Amino acid sequence: MDRNQLDEIISLCLQELYDQDGQILAQDIGERTICGRLAMLMGPKFPEYNVDIEYNRKGPGIEPKDIEMPNENGELTANRVLPDIIVHKRGHNLRNFLVVEVKKSTNAVGDEHDLAKLQALCGQLRYQNGLFLRLSTGPNSGLAGVQRQWVEGPAIGEL
Repeated sequence: MDRNQLDEIISLCLQELYDQDGQILAQDIGERTICGRLAMLMGPKFPEYNVDIEYNRKGPGIEPKDIEMPNENGELTANRVLPDIIVHKRGHNLRNFLVVEVKKSTNAVGDEHDLAKLQALCGQLRYQNGLFLRLSTGPNSGLAGVQRQWVEGPAIGEL
């Protein structure tokens, strides 16, 4: 599946989210609830993968999902991560297809940390695709206000 096909699937899922669950977006319900609904809509679109929210394990055992990120002093440190939504095959790190980080438009925190986290997940845990979504929430929420930013993962041949 190429990026255009993937982007079309994400567009369809976002359209369904705003059509079916516009109330939770307009009411600015918690991010986990919104991610859960979006993941439920994504599941049938990726039949050969598992779609999970806040999945915190890697590999066949119980090894937690850690990545190295710079701390406030710029030094790399191991950080436990709970990606908002992942599309993968459970039990190994060989088919990490998509990792999604979501932020609501009503959240005043900048996007830099989420984008750096996506870069690290794609680079260190070999997700083929990373996607940052800033969803339009609150009383004036709407699909037109959604912002997307893609992050490149390793090329297929590098997996």
